[in-house]
Amino acid sequence: MTKKAILTLVILIVGVLGFLKLNNDFLMLWNSNKINIQAQKPLTNKKVKIEFGISVNTINRRNDLDLFSNRNKYLVIYNGEKENQIVNDYGENDFLITYDNKYYLSFRQFKFNRRHQHIYNFEFIEKIDDIYVKVNIEGQDRVKFEKKMLLIKDAEKYIYSTPTGNVSGVYDMIELKKK
Repeated sequence: MTKKAILTLVILIVGVLGFLKLNNDFLMLWNSNKINIQAQKPLTNKKVKIEFGISVNTINRRNDLDLFSNRNKYLVIYNGEKENQIVNDYGENDFLITYDNKYYLSFRQFKFNRRHQHIYNFEFIEKIDDIYVKVNIEGQDRVKFEKKMLLIKDAEKYIYSTPTGNVSGVYDMIELKKK
């Protein structure tokens, strides 16, 4: 290849990558949110369900059982396979994750701009008869944590994934933290 062809190719690649970056962080010409689900054996992706809604859960709920009272408020983005894309909007993006209709975890991602697009990574791990989920949201409004999933049958004993007896502190979008 000649130097001119190589230079043209490099400029073209840089231009395309720059345009993709602009779309992800500023322009939002198309929805480029991505979701990745990974389950370590013996767990399986087929038992994962991820529901999403914009400001659908109140922080003033009685307990976590309220998360399950009206499932129509959520958009199912994953149920054993990808079903829908995560909608772009700013504000309180609520997630309800369930595994095998037995375990759950709820959290909130706060997006400061509707144009911010993200890569949503969820990894499910079994540790000593408990299921944990690692959440890694890459992008402008990143979130990263690992948390033990709770039993749905015990949801009325929790609020914000915190035992109801320990309800004091500050909600950090994942759980209540002591002041």
